[in-house]
Amino acid sequence: MTFEELLEYVAVRDVRLTGVDGTLRYDAPADAATPELVAALRSYKGELLRWLAVPAGEREVTRAPLSAQQNRMMENVERTGNSSGWNVGLRLELVGELDVAALDAAVDGLLARHHALRARLAPDDDIWTQRILAHQRVPLPVIDLTTLAPDQARRRAEQACRAVVEPAFGLADEAPVRYALIRLDPGESWLVLVVHHIACDGWAISVLLRDLAAGYRSAHAGGTADFGPPAAQCTGYAHWQREQWDESTRRRRLAHWAEHLGEGPLTLDLAFDGPAPDRPTGRAATHRFEIPDEVRRATEAFAQARGATVGAVTAAAMALLLARISGQPDVTLSVPHANRSPRAYEEAVTVMTTALPLRVRTTAAATFAALVDQTAASLFAGIDNLLPTAWIYGQFLGPAGGGMPSGVMVSFAFQNTLDMRLDLPGLAVRVHDVPTDAERGALMFGLVPGRDRLDGYLEYPLDRLTDETARRWTARYVDLLADACRHPDRPLGDACPHPDGPLRDAARPDRTGRDPVWNVA
Repeated sequence: MTFEELLEYVAVRDVRLTGVDGTLRYDAPADAATPELVAALRSYKGELLRWLAVPAGEREVTRAPLSAQQNRMMENVERTGNSSGWNVGLRLELVGELDVAALDAAVDGLLARHHALRARLAPDDDIWTQRILAHQRVPLPVIDLTTLAPDQARRRAEQACRAVVEPAFGLADEAPVRYALIRLDPGESWLVLVVHHIACDGWAISVLLRDLAAGYRSAHAGGTADFGPPAAQCTGYAHWQREQWDESTRRRRLAHWAEHLGEGPLTLDLAFDGPAPDRPTGRAATHRFEIPDEVRRATEAFAQARGATVGAVTAAAMALLLARISGQPDVTLSVPHANRSPRAYEEAVTVMTTALPLRVRTTAAATFAALVDQTAASLFAGIDNLLPTAWIYGQFLGPAGGGMPSGVMVSFAFQNTLDMRLDLPGLAVRVHDVPTDAERGALMFGLVPGRDRLDGYLEYPLDRLTDETARRWTARYVDLLADACRHPDRPLGDACPHPDGPLRDAARPDRTGRDPVWNVA
């Protein structure tokens, strides 16, 4: 057992160490006080005493450089002025008899289990570094509104939820996670959880929720949240990533991206409602919509018949819509890929998603079916030639490459890796995302598959786009998807909507008032 492994064991298994006058003492649960632990404590006694002499809030467990995905996220943070738009907020509505002590233990166990939730990020000799601090138990903050009238309690709960989610993180000085429990009445509570995007992605959120449920069940049954050690950490992934790329593989994969993107545009000239203001407000909004059941079923049936994924079909339809809105037949979408490879890092909590640039040439396909074939082939080739996004863009942006191209980037996410099922004994649970309404610098379309449903969202800057236009664009996307899947072999030029026709009609009403469970790219 290395010194770092010992510190990790101590954090996860609730082993408490004290050092006084050169004497090292420990207090551990019976199942954690193994002969291996005692031997390691004796072996590292001197290092542990020096470590314990450091103030508790500054004790470092380990450190590592940032991964390529973390570096890119830090570029986004700096570009947007540390916007709270990178906060990933969740509200877990818990209805039933809640075991508050078990939930407290489960949340605390998450922090002990995952390095990413205890990280401090700062440059070290011009290299961004993640310092992982030792776990410190912090009681779950509880906001008790049970004495208020129901309507007043709900209003105050909404305000309290926003107060947890909306403030930007100071990543150099604070952990990239916040949480609070809001008690509306004895039978309903909200757990509000917010994690900075540099510490998570959609897959990682699913991991956190599974761990939270496991910890709650364990603590509810026996008083302690027993997870066992995590399979992997963000620090291990960052070290692995730096060691894996040999130069020949890197050159070969860059050559693929150079050929795929070629002279195609990386941005789109969209018909916004107004020019970019001299002083942007930085505010954004999210319009939510639902793909009707008959359209969802038609999309799934066409994808199966064509031997394609639903993600490829819906991405092709989005590219076609954007081509008609912009008048650019050559469209490049930024498509997030979960990137949980190798399997050893499947359970790592960090941002590992890689945004693949997907170039779709609508004029190169005579029919929608052919466009889907092109899109699917490009997606699979992109995954086979996966590289950090900054490396891909870097070869097109000159010596100072690695940043975002200027102009309007459009992201399209088909978020089929999310597992939001949460099984807590004695509780009915509903999970909602809590957007901060802060701009992240791009248009973000997304589809979230659920149980026999397909929800969508469009995140857009309020400085450039009105609610009416956002509704019109998403309504026309649904129309185009439905029409294309019903008539996939009809010439593309005959499909609707046309940019000079229905796209400029009045907006249709929203089809649903329900939140999707997640809306982060």
